[in-house]
Amino acid sequence: MTSMTETFRLALQNALAARDTVSIRRTVIEVLGRDPYKVEVSAAHTAARRIAEAGDAVLISLLPDQAGADAYVPTARGAGRRASNYLTVDEKIIKDFPCRVALATEKWNPLIDEGMRLTQQKIENDPMLSALLPGWKAEPRAEERARLMAEAAAG
Repeated sequence: MTSMTETFRLALQNALAARDTVSIRRTVIEVLGRDPYKVEVSAAHTAARRIAEAGDAVLISLLPDQAGADAYVPTARGAGRRASNYLTVDEKIIKDFPCRVALATEKWNPLIDEGMRLTQQKIENDPMLSALLPGWKAEPRAEERARLMAEAAAG
């Protein structure tokens, strides 16, 4: 007998084979044919983390309007403005929303770093964003790792 996590992992991998961005909750609902219990959602998130840890996709938190056609929009009041977790292999989404990446392996680091650099450029070139986000600095993952290693070696 397969575990619930393994069942959801297979379902998420099959969904990723068909689409570039997959809503974790929507996939669980499709598999079960009903609203999932908390333990089922937890098992699905564990499965999604395993997929991301394997480097097959990036685990990212997106608002429904950022996720596109597969967006999961909860039905609770005000929930349409809440972010949900998705697995994606869509490079455009990863670059456009690098700060929403929850888990990605080194395989995806150059793409995320490029997105962070582009985000920083957008903020610096837009006077309104610069005023709203004073002192905000996107630090690419490679630069952050180098800084942390230098601090650890010095300390």
